[in-house]
Amino acid sequence: MKNKQFLLVVIPLIIFVLTGCEDIISLKVTDSEPQLVIDGLITDQQGPYTVRLSTTAPYFANRATPPVEKARVILTDERGSTEMLTEKQPGLYKTAEFQGRIGGNYTLSVQVAGETYTARTAINRVPDIDSIGTVFRPETDDRDAGYFLTFYGPELPGNSDQYRIKVFRNDTLLNNPELDLFFFTDDFIDGQYLNGLELSAGPFQKGDRARVEIHSITSETYRFLVELQRQLRNDGLFASPAENVSTNITNTNTNGKPATGWFGGSAVRSKTIQIR
Repeated sequence: MKNKQFLLVVIPLIIFVLTGCEDIISLKVTDSEPQLVIDGLITDQQGPYTVRLSTTAPYFANRATPPVEKARVILTDERGSTEMLTEKQPGLYKTAEFQGRIGGNYTLSVQVAGETYTARTAINRVPDIDSIGTVFRPETDDRDAGYFLTFYGPELPGNSDQYRIKVFRNDTLLNNPELDLFFFTDDFIDGQYLNGLELSAGPFQKGDRARVEIHSITSETYRFLVELQRQLRNDGLFASPAENVSTNITNTNTNGKPATGWFGGSAVRSKTIQIR
């Protein structure tokens, strides 16, 4: 997320423009101390699973976030299975044999620079996808003509379930936060059949290959995505001040350096179609 210092600069600049003041104001932006960022996901599909470690960078730094190398990254479950991940690329750690499963509970431990960070998640149940359809939509002022995907499948009755849907075009994840970050809870559709739920990702064209994945997510991940989406869409003149998005990464030393990021767990079902 953008540094709060940047927001403190933007607000006075907006006031400066609106009031027409002609004084020249020099503003010095101080950089916040870099934080460790942990990004990981475990699923019920065949691994390897990946954990990415990096550090935050100053807002105006025109470079990728620096990777964190030579960390000790360990994944365990409630049954006692454990594995130390291998650093395949700078800051990119992968499992070799660890296997996630529905109903499993998982703990991630990251030891780096004298600090130990932990995060916990679970893999919840997920429904099957019966089929994926398409519907053609003509061109509009803000959208090209093309085919949009429709989802058909059951929602599992009982419990409280949350899901995220990911859409891929020709094996590339569609990742526009305004259109493609699609997640929901079953609070009002528990046990119902999703009969032609139209997905906003697209449009697709004839010849494209589309893959749709439905991921189960925990209630904690659902709340994290709600906060993330709120921040991503928080723009305009009267936007509210930015806030730090929640994290499930905890330093075992309460007086140690904090970290940010998210470690999630998902069961995944998918369906692929060719647009004809």
